Amino acid sequence: MAMPPRSSQPPARVIEVFLNYLRAEGARVVFGVPGGLLHPFFEAVDEAEDLRLVCTKHEGGAAFMADGYARVSGQLSVCASTAGPGATNLLTGVAVAYSDGVPMLVITGQPPTHNLGKGAAQEATREDIDIVDMFRPVTKYSTMVNSPASLALHLRRALRRALSGRQGPVHLNIPVDLWNQPLDEDWFDPKTYRTETTTFDRKAVQRAADALLSAEYPVILAGSGTRASGAQQHLRALAELLPARVATSPRGKGLFSEDHVLSLGVLGHAGHAQARETIFGDEVDVLLTVGAALDETTTFSWDRRLLPRRSLLQLDIDPDQLGRNYPVDIPLVGDAQSILTELVYHLHRAMREGRAAASRWEKDAPLLRGAERSGEMDMRLADTEPVTPQRWRAELQAVLPEDAIVFSDVGGHMLFNIRHLHFRDTQRFALNMGFASMGHGTCAAIGAALASPERRVFAIVGDGCFAMNGMELLTAVEYQIPVVWIVENNNMHGITWHGSQMIGSGRALDCVKLQRATHIASIGRAMGLDAWTVSRADEVIPAVRGALKCGGPALIEVIVDPSIPPPLVDRAKSISGAANDG
Repeated sequence: MAMPPRSSQPPARVIEVFLNYLRAEGARVVFGVPGGLLHPFFEAVDEAEDLRLVCTKHEGGAAFMADGYARVSGQLSVCASTAGPGATNLLTGVAVAYSDGVPMLVITGQPPTHNLGKGAAQEATREDIDIVDMFRPVTKYSTMVNSPASLALHLRRALRRALSGRQGPVHLNIPVDLWNQPLDEDWFDPKTYRTETTTFDRKAVQRAADALLSAEYPVILAGSGTRASGAQQHLRALAELLPARVATSPRGKGLFSEDHVLSLGVLGHAGHAQARETIFGDEVDVLLTVGAALDETTTFSWDRRLLPRRSLLQLDIDPDQLGRNYPVDIPLVGDAQSILTELVYHLHRAMREGRAAASRWEKDAPLLRGAERSGEMDMRLADTEPVTPQRWRAELQAVLPEDAIVFSDVGGHMLFNIRHLHFRDTQRFALNMGFASMGHGTCAAIGAALASPERRVFAIVGDGCFAMNGMELLTAVEYQIPVVWIVENNNMHGITWHGSQMIGSGRALDCVKLQRATHIASIGRAMGLDAWTVSRADEVIPAVRGALKCGGPALIEVIVDPSIPPPLVDRAKSISGAANDG
């Protein structure tokens, strides 16, 4: 976005310079709850014809929505709050974005500069409650702007860090009296203050290509960094060329079509036995991980059997991830799309020169696919009332649109989603498994629907998540944002109640089991949503079709059998300290 020379114009105000940088980075929506100490910013956004201010019901919801917007759009998102509790309410959502590498600009208010240090109302400085320090551990950059002259410097630095390397949130704290002060700024186009990360070690890529070409049983483990790089098709090209079998982490679920003949499904807690048995088995000689953190939930608490017989190749844009939990034979530092493109190039060239891939997977028995991979067929076919969690997901699978974006919240329902829902190339699954905050999936879907209005957005949440952040459905009603919420209601925090019987003394933690039924569909109707209550399998498809047809925000409450535990045995072992060393 080129700007005219400053010499022909009077000095701009801080707010004008600030918004011009947001426009140049493609930001068009701001999520937040307006308040006095950030009023000039909110007022300017509200007045701008090319920007949209979405007033949420809670600042935590604003951060989650901004996260969802960025995950789906691949662009910078913005959330904002006034000072004091408004700022602290953002923290959990910002921590989720930091854990999952989501680019977000966080803006918080502050009393005027002449009052700082005096104990002004909602002051959050070093002398009292330091909001800048609070955000520092969960952002790539956190600072207070203390003068108009320093505004552009701090903003450019924040934007550069948010959008470079492993992306993430950044935070600027701005006193209220600075926004309307004059600022004679020398404009910087975004391409002049940050660059894209496309460089890599060509010798390392060549070694990786040689290792993959000579592998008899190559496997690729793809994580969410693959999607962040836009490398899904490059991953598929590499897998099919060798061929290599492909598993994903729970966060990466669906980025490699789960009905593909090379798909192993999900490796990790609540994942698929086929992926675990293959990768932890004796055959795999070369394992390539792509944008996968190799964290606790993916590796079953860092099980050593994940190491292949010959070579571990780890690709990540963050050098700190390489060799963090497993010794790496060939480290590949850089952008996944760039490196996968180069790997495919090297393999094609080697094949043109007469070298054949050594992969022997095509001679093995075909992989299980779909429901067969998930097991528990009796539960998926059960015709009971209330419906089983497995059965209603089988029904949803049959009617889920080809362009669906499905957000999962965190809880027992999340584990059922990982194991029992299957996603194709044109569909997308989103999950905050890094920080694993309840309430994220409930709210982030709203931001996603604004970022991608041409696609159908679903949120599968538990009744506990709905109780935490369900008031944000009012935001969707207010702005007529067409998200379909499917709330699995078992009248408890299912993962905690069932899990409590697997750890500690083994006594069920009854405090998380509700004594009275919560009528979630009725709450939804009271909010203004179209709502359905489902308790039998034959009611699921009509409800989903009705929700899609209504054109606005809709809610489907699914009453499920609370006695059926989610697949959490491995998670319980991890919490209880049981080792998984093979």
